Amino acid sequence: MSAPEVRLLPARPEHVDYWMVLRSESAARRYVDTEEDSREQLLHRISEAGTLGDARAKGFRWFVEHDGRLIGTVSARDVSRGHGRAQLGYMLSEAYHGRGLGTRAVAMMLEQLFTALPFLQRVWLTTLTENVGSQGVARKLGFTLEGTMRGHCMHLGQRRDQQFWGLLRPEWEARRRG
Repeated sequence: MSAPEVRLLPARPEHVDYWMVLRSESAARRYVDTEEDSREQLLHRISEAGTLGDARAKGFRWFVEHDGRLIGTVSARDVSRGHGRAQLGYMLSEAYHGRGLGTRAVAMMLEQLFTALPFLQRVWLTTLTENVGSQGVARKLGFTLEGTMRGHCMHLGQRRDQQFWGLLRPEWEARRRG
């Protein structure tokens, strides 16, 4: 039996309505402040997403498709050519949690980023300390927990601890060679 197909689609304006629905799910709201962005602001974020060949791009966004249906989004932002780094983010519809699809989508994004961006030496992401699902994705892909910043962010009106995870190019290459 073959694994279900997962594809990354470059962000397009027609994805915005799906993105609004995804961000309104209770699972998304549990770990990410999703209410602050309007449809117009999300459209602007989509329009700002670069293509991997654009030397001036500061961020990239893809939508995750599984068996012909959109199920989430992955992104790289704050891309710094000078420092050789980018911050990753990902969100998957709750109906698809626990199937390994998020891990596959983030792995595909890592493959695209490290392959297309030779300057990229480090990727990093953050999770709230209670977001064990997202931490599982990071662990499975070889990220290292680099630290917990206590009381680092506000979420749903409460101060929360935030974990920082990192993956270096040599670590990614070693895992890729298997």
